[in-house]
Amino acid sequence: MPKVTMQQVLDFLQDDWSRYITRFENLLRQEQTAFLERQGFRRFQDLLAHICAWWEEALKTITAILENYEYPERQYDIDAFNAEAVAQFKEWKEEDVITHFENLRESLLSLVADLPDEALAHPRIAGWLQSDVIEHAEEHKIT
Repeated sequence: MPKVTMQQVLDFLQDDWSRYITRFENLLRQEQTAFLERQGFRRFQDLLAHICAWWEEALKTITAILENYEYPERQYDIDAFNAEAVAQFKEWKEEDVITHFENLRESLLSLVADLPDEALAHPRIAGWLQSDVIEHAEEHKIT
C-alpha cells in the first residue's frame, strides 16, 4: 500500500469530498442515472449511505486505536456491509443523508487535523484513511 500523508487525506476531505454532492447535482438527469448505474446504486442517497457507513466505521476504528482501546480487526463481507448500509438509510430523506455525509466529512477532517504526527505510522490508521478517504474518492469519482 502506498504511504499516505496527512496532507493528502486533508486535501481529499477538503477538496474532493467537499464538492462531491455539488458535482453530482450539476450532472444532467441522464448523466446522474448513468453514473449511479455504473456505481451499482439505484439512488444517490444509497451511494452516500454506502460512503457514510464506511466513514462511520473508519471514525470508530481510528478513535479506538488512538484511545488504546482493544479493538479487534474486523473481517468484512463487503457486499453484506454495503447492503446493510443502504438498508440502514433506506427510510431517510435524501437531504438528511446529505447532512449526515457532511457531518461525517467534518468529523473525519477534525480527526485527521488533530492526529499526532506518528499516527500514520500505525498501519490500521493509515490503511483506513488510504482506503476510505483517498481510494474511495477515486472509486466513486464524479467526472
